[in-house]
Amino acid sequence: MRRLLCLLLLATLACASTSRSTAGVAPRTADARAADSLELLRLHARQRAAHLGRRADLLVADHADSMFSVSGGRVSIGRRADIQRMFQGYLDSATFQAWDDVAPPRIRISADGRMAYVIVEKRVHLTEPAPDGTTRAERVRYAWLSVYEKQGSEWRMVAIASTDRPDTP
Repeated sequence: MRRLLCLLLLATLACASTSRSTAGVAPRTADARAADSLELLRLHARQRAAHLGRRADLLVADHADSMFSVSGGRVSIGRRADIQRMFQGYLDSATFQAWDDVAPPRIRISADGRMAYVIVEKRVHLTEPAPDGTTRAERVRYAWLSVYEKQGSEWRMVAIASTDRPDTP
């Protein structure tokens, strides 16, 4: 929990320090801010479609070439191709009954429009093969923070921190 809070603090400070460094830059227009928010929501919707459609290529399409991940008390760095292979194996074995937002994603974009984070709460219900060959059902509540950086004109996910807990029936 402390690490997740630290990552949230770092993401907030990154966005805040970026906004201070752009004090001499003209503020971005409301249209530009709205377009960035809509694009981040579109990427979020694509993640859902990727899970339900078993498409790891769609899932990692917005990832940077390498990405930080904070989960299970560990920090790791993964390459997009490796993440795609890992997720494709998972998606091939899982059947989703639900991959739904509990609340609308919370989006914060830095004043200069170069960094953003998206906070998500999701309930996931799925079935997958158990080690003994039977099928097991899982009901999980996830919460995560995705950090995005604008590279050229495209948003790229550069870090993700996630937690999970069992979901109630």
